[in-house]
Amino acid sequence: MTDLSPEPRRLHPATLVVRWLKIAPQALAGVGAAAIGMAKNGLGSVVISVAIGSLAVVAVAFLVWWRFRYTVGAGEIVIESGVLNRQRRVIPYDRVQDIAIERRLLARLFGTAKVKIETGGSAADEGTLDMIALADAYALRDFIRRGHSDAPATPTAEEPVLFALSFGQLLFSGLFNFSLLFLAFIFAVLQYLEQFGLFDMEAWLTPENATAAAGYLSIRITLTLVPLLLILGLVSGVVRTVMRDFGFRLTRTPAGLRRRRGLFTLSEVVIPVRRTQVALIESGPIARQLGWYSLSFQTLGADQKEGGVQVVAPFARMDQLLPILAEGGYPPPPPRPSFVRVPRRALVRWAGPWLLLGAAVAASALLVAPRSGFAGAFLLAMGLFAVLRWRKHAYALGDHALFVSGGILKRRSWIIPFDKTQTISVGQGPLQRRLGLASLLVDTAGASPIRSPEIVDLDAAEADPLADRLLGLFYQARSQRTRPATIA
Repeated sequence: MTDLSPEPRRLHPATLVVRWLKIAPQALAGVGAAAIGMAKNGLGSVVISVAIGSLAVVAVAFLVWWRFRYTVGAGEIVIESGVLNRQRRVIPYDRVQDIAIERRLLARLFGTAKVKIETGGSAADEGTLDMIALADAYALRDFIRRGHSDAPATPTAEEPVLFALSFGQLLFSGLFNFSLLFLAFIFAVLQYLEQFGLFDMEAWLTPENATAAAGYLSIRITLTLVPLLLILGLVSGVVRTVMRDFGFRLTRTPAGLRRRRGLFTLSEVVIPVRRTQVALIESGPIARQLGWYSLSFQTLGADQKEGGVQVVAPFARMDQLLPILAEGGYPPPPPRPSFVRVPRRALVRWAGPWLLLGAAVAASALLVAPRSGFAGAFLLAMGLFAVLRWRKHAYALGDHALFVSGGILKRRSWIIPFDKTQTISVGQGPLQRRLGLASLLVDTAGASPIRSPEIVDLDAAEADPLADRLLGLFYQARSQRTRPATIA
């Protein structure tokens, strides 16, 4: 972007080709259906209908491209879009928290990129420039990060690598990401064939066909299909992991942590360290036994598709995670004996309902309905699972952060620095009041309501003093916090 004059700009002309390719399958399906309906009128009518449909697709793509404009101003970027209903979005540079660059396969072929401007607002799509020249994308990002100054970027030394995922490590990590995504792909193909009349799913799923199909599924076939599904699930997980994390590389820049990854879609995002709020260490049951973990940062302005969480190390040893935590200003997790478990009477809430229901159903299985024994066994198993969840739920107070851990199959450990705390709340439900328990929630900026660090079923006599202590540590950390000017 050598010219920074405030004049409207359009996207790269290759946008027309890419958009036509995106809508071509649906358009051709509609044109094909119309052509089949007009076939009785002769070949000429079919050719005319196909030509008119194709021209309409091209015309719509051209109008959308022509009416889309963006202006790089002195203090804001303005994006205008819409053919009939015009939309004008003004994004001040001071509100921009990050600029992410993404390059899909077609964008790489045309030398373009998608620029996503993130402000941390409530809009899922704050500002997107899909397919601008790659040089313009990098120039726009550097222009905003320099404080929208026309001064040339200062040459910097090579960025130090904090973490890199080797190809062997990448393939190994894919084995822990079992996926049945291929089943969705099969159904999508069948639905696509159904549009052309090559497959009738409704007729195939009639009761008569379903009964006939069930007759063919003998035990021998089932024993063959189950291993096949497991193998396909493993292969699907490896393929998806390779496509997402190929070439994963995390480096340190003056602006923060730069993450690059992707096979067909290359994505590059810089995570400003000062905008990270919480560190999250996760591991599955098998990976944890083998000593493998993933590390993410909850950040302001993170991609909403990722739930406000940016992965900085998808598959690494604990000693590989510690330098990344240190770069983000997070202390290492304390040893397990340092954690405090919630009181034993919390099991009344965690496992009591499951065990009572399971015992009742099991008793009815012995006296009335033997078939309900399976349901009783399931409920009892859920009760035992709740007991295991209680055993793994604990917290610890360090010198600079609060640590909360929980989960059985997917073990999660949160690291919440005291100075990142937004609110501290203590709540009690009716049963908690009778048991003398309370839950303490530490809220941070950009926190997900689903994956938030909450200490459930503390001793009620300890909840308020713990909240007061956390509040005092928050004020102390805020008063002592000093960050170098080079850290963004």
